Amino acid sequence: MTQALLVILYLVAAVILIPLIGALGFWLKGANVIALPGLGILIAMPLLVIVLFVAEVGVIFCAAYCVRYLPAVGMFFDEGA
Repeated sequence: MTQALLVILYLVAAVILIPLIGALGFWLKGANVIALPGLGILIAMPLLVIVLFVAEVGVIFCAAYCVRYLPAVGMFFDEGA
């Protein structure tokens, strides 16, 4: 179960990383606001970058926490013996 959760967290981290890189690219090229005209929403680019970065770090921390519960890791730190 832990291995499946770890794989899912890795995939979620990869999925979050792609928009984060894109948002950073748009922000560095000078875009300050993303407009969603059908919804009538304006999203500030710094806010979007911060939200994506915090989500990425949170998912990575959750994945690192799950690694502790893998049986193979216990062998390296002599917890299983």
